[in-house]
Amino acid sequence: MSSVRLTDGRVLHIPGAPFVLDSHSVIMAPADNALAELVPLIPADDLLLFAGRLVTGARKRRREPKYAEVNAARLKLARLCIDHALAEWSAVQVATDA
Repeated sequence: MSSVRLTDGRVLHIPGAPFVLDSHSVIMAPADNALAELVPLIPADDLLLFAGRLVTGARKRRREPKYAEVNAARLKLARLCIDHALAEWSAVQVATDA
């Protein structure tokens, strides 16, 4: 399980507990828009660390069919975290260059 403490004090767990399973025992992933709303709440210092944990979690369970949806969600969330970190880094670079 990958987790990070959000700026509002909540903890984000991927996949969340208790797991929600469909009729084929596949772990259901959170909705994409729900994940995108949480990315700005992740502290900037933790974005890349959390993205790394998400990728590692997906890699470890890549051959387990019940994790297929969760792995896709982990990788999408990792991409959102990396994009957010790059946007913040670019803003800092522009501010220091000015």
